[in-house]
Amino acid sequence: MIAISAAGLFVSALVLQSRRDEEEESLEEMILEDDEQAVSPVIATILMVAITVVLSGVIYVWASSLADTSAKGVPRMSFDVDSSQAAGGDDSFHRITVTGSQVELATQAIEVTYEYTAEGGETVREQYNLADPTVYGFYPGNSDSMVTFTDSVGSEGGATKSSFDTGDTIYIKTVDEDGNLLTNVYVSVSYVPNSGAGAVLRTWTSL
Repeated sequence: MIAISAAGLFVSALVLQSRRDEEEESLEEMILEDDEQAVSPVIATILMVAITVVLSGVIYVWASSLADTSAKGVPRMSFDVDSSQAAGGDDSFHRITVTGSQVELATQAIEVTYEYTAEGGETVREQYNLADPTVYGFYPGNSDSMVTFTDSVGSEGGATKSSFDTGDTIYIKTVDEDGNLLTNVYVSVSYVPNSGAGAVLRTWTSL
């Protein structure tokens, strides 16, 4: 009986040891599985950062394409106004020169709105297209038009072309045909293409 009991205890001890080993192996497997699952949030974070960077690049390119204007858009333009010869006289005028432009614009797509108070007190509002044959290529000394335009003509592939760009000059008369000085002068230069949206490039008040 003692031998049988001892054998039974020995077998029980072996079984318990075996179960303990199995439980330890199971615990190690669970720990490994938890470690493997813990990698997933890290990978997800890396993917989110990568996606954010890619989207930021796409948005930047898209925004840049909107800012970099072609024929469908309106560029930023800078102007300089010289009023040194606007005080009076037969051919008094303001000189507006384009000093900077992102792209060249078609001359026929540029309109100048000229508003002023005449000698009799009435407000006069006129519009001029820079490609008009009575405007283009003239200046106040050789034209009766209130607005004239001299083009700093460029060339492309050996061919001469007209455009509204850096170096071009718009002249705005400041006296009427009788030599009377005009007051409350308002000038607006606008881009008005045949298709697509136009915009005001620049305005001047109280010149």
